[in-house]
Amino acid sequence: MDIPVKKWYEAVQTRYSQQKYLEKPIKPFTLKSLEKTVNQLNEIYPEIRVEIFKKSIKEILPALSGKYGNFTDSPAFMAFIINDNGEHRWSKAGYIGEAAILEATALGLGTCWIGARFIPERSRVRVNLKRGERLVAVSPIGYSSENYNLTRHFISKLFPHRDRINYKDLCPDGYDPDWPGWVKNAIKLGSYAPSRLNRQPWRFYYGDQRLVVDCKGEPSAYKRMECGIALLHLEIGALDGGVKGSVEYGGLGLASFIKED
Repeated sequence: MDIPVKKWYEAVQTRYSQQKYLEKPIKPFTLKSLEKTVNQLNEIYPEIRVEIFKKSIKEILPALSGKYGNFTDSPAFMAFIINDNGEHRWSKAGYIGEAAILEATALGLGTCWIGARFIPERSRVRVNLKRGERLVAVSPIGYSSENYNLTRHFISKLFPHRDRINYKDLCPDGYDPDWPGWVKNAIKLGSYAPSRLNRQPWRFYYGDQRLVVDCKGEPSAYKRMECGIALLHLEIGALDGGVKGSVEYGGLGLASFIKED
């Protein structure tokens, strides 16, 4: 994947989950730019696709099992869809979905990962799923409401990652301060990945020019997705650190970033 490193690196630093949105529509140029990126992302893995619906997030929430926060109407939302025949599909969905999220953030839009089982008959939006496909997560997109809890908004903008486990503690085999700079940068950025209830299920390992992301405990489907999100963060951090490499699913962990010689 061709990653706009500087743009997405900054988006990782500033993104936070938003539930309140202005009613104004997304600017046509902004929406067109996001749609272009989504179309490119949909060419990467045949088992993963992202769809943009010009409908409020509240139109799809009744079709998702579970309870969520108090969302206001958004001008649009993104749906993340997997094909159940695809290998490593959950990790790939997190990787591709987070790419769409970061691009939306870079374009000035608010987002919020919402993962849950989709119940089609409850949906107010027609989601044209192909055979073998299912919707596994959504995110509202739109402009953050300026009246939304200004204190929380201000603090979140200044300290978006204040409630997280220290990235050094996410390395079960120990964090070595003598690791190459790109490794330390990648792990720090990986620790910023979003996860349900901020549970940070991923753990990082480094050796032989390979950064591995794996799950703490038995990986559920959604934990695999969250590890895929963290994988993209690792890759962005590594690229920002001046190295090139490739991603791999399975093998030593759920996914890995491998530095090129």
